[in-house]
Amino acid sequence: MKRYKSLVRLSKEHHDGLILAQFIKKGAPPYKGMPTDLNGKKDYTITFFENYLIKHFDDEENILMATLKNKDEQLDKLFDQMLREHIELKSLINKIKTEENFEDLLNEFGFALESHIRMEERELFERIQQVFDESTLNNLVDKLI
Repeated sequence: MKRYKSLVRLSKEHHDGLILAQFIKKGAPPYKGMPTDLNGKKDYTITFFENYLIKHFDDEENILMATLKNKDEQLDKLFDQMLREHIELKSLINKIKTEENFEDLLNEFGFALESHIRMEERELFERIQQVFDESTLNNLVDKLI
């Protein structure tokens, strides 16, 4: 399904998140312009998280979910899953920041982030577009663009 315009920015950010998720997994091939050493990957991941993902999570929680929650039971379950996964990803980043042996944590973060993004794109956003009419989705445009 084509992504509705109020969700396009979040979907584009998901694309960037998927690139991060792929390149920090164990055995990942080098990505052009990305660090190749473990410490570089760690620093890039933390910076990406702090500069992009925190705002992305806030927008999903404080705009998208706050506007659309409690209107569809299936969607509410997906929002609950989204929140749990945001908490898990934040916890992993904190461990990556503090643990000396962080290679496995980077790998775990990569897989968790990929799974999270796929759920949002394939289930959450699809359900939003099925449940809500154009008028409701139009009200999100200015907030999410």
